[in-house]
Amino acid sequence: MAKLLRGGTGSASSFSSGGNLAALDGHGCNGGAFESSLSSEHAAYHDDTHSDDFEEAAETLLHPDAHEDGGMAMNNRALLEQQRAAIFELVREMGKQLLTGKINLVNMSMPVKMFEPRSYLQKLADVWVYSRMLSTAAAQEDPVLRMKWVLTWFVAGLQHAFQSWRKPFNPILGETWQATLGDGSNVYFEQISHHPPVSAFQLIGPDGEYQYVGYSQPEVQYKGNAVKTTAAGKRKITFRDGTVIDITYPKYYLRGILYTARPRGDITGTARFVDMRNRLCCEVEFGKQCGVEDRLLHRSDAISGSLFSFISEPKNASNGGLKERRSLGGLTNAITNALSITSSSSDKNLPVLKRQATFASCSGNWLSHLDWDGQRWWTRAEANSDSWHTDSRPLPSDSSFRRDLACLLEEPPNWQRAQAAKEELEQRQRADAKLRKEASRSAGA
Repeated sequence: MAKLLRGGTGSASSFSSGGNLAALDGHGCNGGAFESSLSSEHAAYHDDTHSDDFEEAAETLLHPDAHEDGGMAMNNRALLEQQRAAIFELVREMGKQLLTGKINLVNMSMPVKMFEPRSYLQKLADVWVYSRMLSTAAAQEDPVLRMKWVLTWFVAGLQHAFQSWRKPFNPILGETWQATLGDGSNVYFEQISHHPPVSAFQLIGPDGEYQYVGYSQPEVQYKGNAVKTTAAGKRKITFRDGTVIDITYPKYYLRGILYTARPRGDITGTARFVDMRNRLCCEVEFGKQCGVEDRLLHRSDAISGSLFSFISEPKNASNGGLKERRSLGGLTNAITNALSITSSSSDKNLPVLKRQATFASCSGNWLSHLDWDGQRWWTRAEANSDSWHTDSRPLPSDSSFRRDLACLLEEPPNWQRAQAAKEELEQRQRADAKLRKEASRSAGA
């Protein structure tokens, strides 16, 4: 195993690096053949593996920005100081308004020095850069193998959730973004609600072999020195044969945002994948595992789960409909509105499925690797991710036409003009929202 983990010439290395993808997609090979080949590699290397070799190999697997306490570390010291300076600048401005009695936090604009020159719509697609795994899933006739590949695709992309430590711009109502991947996958986004923020999306695979559609409604809670994001919404992958897999996301944390030397991003909770047609479910837990030898599984970024059949239909298998903003009142509500976030409602427990049979188990670490029943399906160090390319003829509503983003893309960034453009957009949004509300009242809605 140690030789395989270090990137030997086995099938795991050649597949994840993209060498066999053309054969898999173009010549009818499937995950079953790959799995059998990988099993042979596993057996060949198992006997000569020593614990020291394995520990050495395990160290090389982790993402280079892995934090010693688990999760992804923010190692850019200059960026960290800039971000914290912007946060304290905002806090000071809030304090001044509070002391003078002229508090208007709803109209207060966050400093653009906290932002990256991208829209939140673009950031949502960061984790979907292993689309060839979805193409492999689409080629499977066995629903168990298909579910395995969907989960592998999901886990492989998680390392990109924290690839940028700046805040993206909140999309304005009606804003769109579209882009393509090298394999011909296309993604389309539209901001369909501003308060609460809701982003609709559609990811279409090559030749329409699959569609990943849904909407994202992030809910944010501030917990002292941390920020917790619940990825509320509804998401499903539909394949050509009619199979639909509903996906429930875990929770994301940014820890140590104010007063630790190295903030870190981490993931907790449960991810769930439900195939109602074939009565299959895969549940993955994020967090430390006990009673295992692999040191990578002792970290908070470890994952473990199982794929099983069920006989009872789940209730509310997804996160359900759009969630309304909860009124908090007073200063808390004003700050929440000023930051353009949705305050989190109480978590709803995932539905309990009555297990019938377990088909497979998985374990690994979203910063290093994923195993199905002891066989390596994905290794971060060996997998080549794709990258998004913006459409050459975007809609007039595309994020690329925002003046505030354009100002930050200048060399050097024009912070002053970007701030002014951002505030102008925000004022226009508030005016438009007021007009819609008045129109609804006049129509008796």
